[in-house]
Amino acid sequence: MTEFAILGTSAQQVIEPFIERVGLCQVHPFDSFYRFGYRAVGAETVVASVEIPARLVEEMIPCGSRLSVKLTPDGQVISELSFQNHAGSSIEKCSGPLPLDQLIRAALAPQNLHMEEATTEDLTNLLQRLEDSANLVRAALTRCTEDAKQHSAEDCALAPAALSPRKPDIGIDESL
Repeated sequence: MTEFAILGTSAQQVIEPFIERVGLCQVHPFDSFYRFGYRAVGAETVVASVEIPARLVEEMIPCGSRLSVKLTPDGQVISELSFQNHAGSSIEKCSGPLPLDQLIRAALAPQNLHMEEATTEDLTNLLQRLEDSANLVRAALTRCTEDAKQHSAEDCALAPAALSPRKPDIGIDESL
């Protein structure tokens, strides 16, 4: 929610965004529209709004869209959106990588915490999830370190064989 002074009032009002479908009529289904705007909380007074025909809004919302977010092993967050446009062509959009710590920093910015109305319980849950995630990373790092040591020990055991010349095994057909 956002606070600002509404013209004509001296007190600051808390406002919230809203979207509503208006004019749902079975007789004239094409007469409906969506109203997007802001209204004062409590008084339900609409501060600002715009009305857009429902058919235009619904044409712009892609059917069969898919949003996915992935976290790379080095801590980068990448989001991908794929959908079909009105001509039937498949479109894929991918965001540039965003470091996980930057995403967390933005989520914990005072303005964002205020807008999201974050509670102590919310932040405690976030901290627990982050600690659980850090433990998973530590376990994976331990496994990788142990695997590297094991492979290193195996390489040492094979050292005399490794000194003998041998052809690299890279999948090239040498019969030509």
